[in-house]
Amino acid sequence: MCRAVFAWHMQSVCAAVCKGRGWMGMKRDERAASRGRRPLIVQYVVLMTCIATVLVATYTAWSYSEQARQMEQQMLSEARVLEKSVRATWDFIDYEQPNINYDSDGTYDFKGLYCSLVGKSVGKLFSMSTDYQYTLRYTRIDPRNALDEPDMFEQAAFESFYNEGSDEYYDFVDDEQGGRNFRYVGAIYLTQSCMDCHGGPKGELDVTGFEKEGLRIGDIGGAVSITAPAELYQAGIDLNTGRTAVFFVLFLSVAFGASVLFFRRNVTAPIARIEDATVEVGRGNLEVDLKGMGHSRELNDLATGVEAMARELDVLYTTLEEKVDSRTKLYREANALLEEQRERIARANQMLAETNEKLKEENEYRTNIVAILSHELRTPLTAILAFVDLWEISGEKHSEESRDCIEKVKAHSLTLLEMVNNALDMVRVESGALEIARETIDLVDLVCAVTALADPIARGKGITVTSEVPGDVPLIKGDWVQIEKILGNLMSNAVKFTGEGGHVRLLTTFDARSATVSFAVEDDGIGIEHDSLEGIFDRFVQADASISRKYRGSGLGLSLVKKTVEVLGGTVSVESELGVGSTFTVTLPVETVEEDELDEDTDRR
Repeated sequence: MCRAVFAWHMQSVCAAVCKGRGWMGMKRDERAASRGRRPLIVQYVVLMTCIATVLVATYTAWSYSEQARQMEQQMLSEARVLEKSVRATWDFIDYEQPNINYDSDGTYDFKGLYCSLVGKSVGKLFSMSTDYQYTLRYTRIDPRNALDEPDMFEQAAFESFYNEGSDEYYDFVDDEQGGRNFRYVGAIYLTQSCMDCHGGPKGELDVTGFEKEGLRIGDIGGAVSITAPAELYQAGIDLNTGRTAVFFVLFLSVAFGASVLFFRRNVTAPIARIEDATVEVGRGNLEVDLKGMGHSRELNDLATGVEAMARELDVLYTTLEEKVDSRTKLYREANALLEEQRERIARANQMLAETNEKLKEENEYRTNIVAILSHELRTPLTAILAFVDLWEISGEKHSEESRDCIEKVKAHSLTLLEMVNNALDMVRVESGALEIARETIDLVDLVCAVTALADPIARGKGITVTSEVPGDVPLIKGDWVQIEKILGNLMSNAVKFTGEGGHVRLLTTFDARSATVSFAVEDDGIGIEHDSLEGIFDRFVQADASISRKYRGSGLGLSLVKKTVEVLGGTVSVESELGVGSTFTVTLPVETVEEDELDEDTDRR
């Protein structure tokens, strides 16, 4: 049964890999057609054909462009040589003018043979000798002879000479008959010998009977225009390009055909054998023979791997059922263990919930007891302080001993009242019953109120209390009462732990970028050891037990400050050095009061 199931599974896998090839009696070509994809050899042929086409087209275009460039350079060189030959004739006639126009007795007799005439005649004879396939002529702007009038190409050349300062102008142009010609125009600059006919004064007749133009040495007196047919060169380029393309096509076709045969024999045929072997494995026939796969190391390794896979599958058939039973047993045991663990976790969660409920009830009970006790303590303490105040203002004379006892009673009562108030506030904060107000606060007034509360006790100890609120601190929205309690606790601690002659300072700053207000309470009192700073804000914690005995206190003040600051969304930190002093910094996020909001608040009031 296990062997049959595994054979069915392998058939499914092979069918998925072959993508619907249908190995039940189909031929290889039918499988290739059924899967809707081109065979590997076809893809190879298409790819190589595209590559060969791109290579031949690219090389043909590059070869054609390079030969065209060489043709242009060759025709330009020939035109320059021809132009220099004409100029040489021109210069020769100009140089021989004295010998031509002076007789042997020294009498000047102008023979009518001058440089431009000879140049034109040479050009005409040259053009006639080539049946006007090549033309050589002289041209200029405002010519003396209408036959020398420049055509459009020659006019463009003169514009280039005058505007760009070039000496020559050339390009390929098409004539009216559709032929392609190479045109070259070279500038002729006037020399000293040219001034007799073309210099000044302007309008005076020269020896040839024409009016002088008033030109100067270095001016452009005309140009040599040469036209040469490009058909012969172009035919050579076309022939060479065609031969090159045919050679490459033949070469690539032979190489491509040979590579296709090699690919079919050494790649696709062995792959087809391996494919047939995997189909047989999918059927359950594990006796496959893939020896003699050819000379490809990669395909031989692949065939060896398929044979090894078949052998391993054969071994797996014999042990699979045993492994399945073993694994099933392990799964059942694991499930049983998992179920048992689930029950334990459920019981533990139930016990945890019951414990949490008890702790919640106990915490609520403790909180209620603290609140009741604190409330019940405040009433007699308030009465005691009231009687002490009445005793002090009664006007009666009392002994020094009585007055000392009453002062101690008042001091201890105030300390106890502070502890009770801190305990009540702590209960409110921890129970979540603390309500946060949002009102407009002038921090100058708030700081003055805090320092006013701390100042009497400080003066009694000989301590100087100062405060500072810079002018850039704006009005804010916040809870006056809670901020006053926070600062009052910090100022009370600072005064308490500062000796006679010390200083306590409350500095207020505003950071517009983070929209926060910072209150720094600085003192030069006893300070705190570095090791004691870590738990300084915990409940019932003071830096030293001796401090608690000497200065009295419940250890709730700083913890209450921290929790209240956190409820307001702020932070509190401390920096201190033993024997130097401490700085407690409270930073609160605030919302500033705009001027229009202040006007609205004023109107409502």
